[in-house]
Amino acid sequence: MRAIRRLCAVGLVSGLTVLALLPTGAAANPAASSIVGRWQQSHTCDQLVSALNTLGLGSLAPGVVGDYFPDQTGEELAAKPDICSGALPQLHSHFFTGSGLFGSLDQFKNQVDDGTYVIVDSNTFMIGDATFDYSIHGGKLALTPRITDQQRQEALSNPWNFSTAGWMVAVTYPGTTWNTVACQGWC
Repeated sequence: MRAIRRLCAVGLVSGLTVLALLPTGAAANPAASSIVGRWQQSHTCDQLVSALNTLGLGSLAPGVVGDYFPDQTGEELAAKPDICSGALPQLHSHFFTGSGLFGSLDQFKNQVDDGTYVIVDSNTFMIGDATFDYSIHGGKLALTPRITDQQRQEALSNPWNFSTAGWMVAVTYPGTTWNTVACQGWC
């Protein structure tokens, strides 16, 4: 009986030690580790505008595609017959750390976004008040924004200003996938 108690005590201590060594969030939810890493894609202005249109947010485009045209104002972009004319594809990546940090890197590997994320369930995470669904298959990450009616209304009331809804579309590029790449110190 003493031997069984000792084995149980050793097992309990070992289990607690393993849990203590896991990154924050991973012990509470094993799904957290599946998104940990750096995910990259080459995306286009047309993909972003298409996603905005699909989600009923097309009027946000002049305020959201500015990364493709840093020297043009929203007014100038809105006046273009084809808002994406002249835009070049951009390499972009997101990273998720085991401790719950999120960030984005532009085509020059400059960090352009940061925050913390929380895993909600096996296919959902949140950054602030923004909720995203995700799936990972064969080293590819698909992201889908869950835009609330309130977020949509706020965005459409001032379409060229920063909005959570516009940012969510720009973070996800829904309908596209992100490839897993080496962390290179980011995650």
